[in-house]
Amino acid sequence: MTTGLEVDVRVVRGAPEIGDGGVPNGILLHRYAAAILSDDRDLVATRHDLIRAIGTDATVQAASIVASFDGINRVADATGIALDPETAGHGADSLVETLGLEALGAARS
Repeated sequence: MTTGLEVDVRVVRGAPEIGDGGVPNGILLHRYAAAILSDDRDLVATRHDLIRAIGTDATVQAASIVASFDGINRVADATGIALDPETAGHGADSLVETLGLEALGAARS
């Protein structure tokens, strides 16, 4: 099923030239995720901005997604998990390249 949205996956790296990456409120969502993960003093203000933009329930969902991905990535990085051939063969390896993640330890595993 397609959503009709054209999303630029490079938005996750926060490249300013990407803008919102085709994701509604993408810039604000990225700012929120970055504030959560960086112990940013701007977290409270960013959370309030996001609640105003997308509502409380969606903001809670965004926080839970950030937490889930952070946990999954920490486990994968700690164990040195590499992409399995099937996943890599379906384009995940090109996603690693597109996002410039080769420099990360787990990407080299």
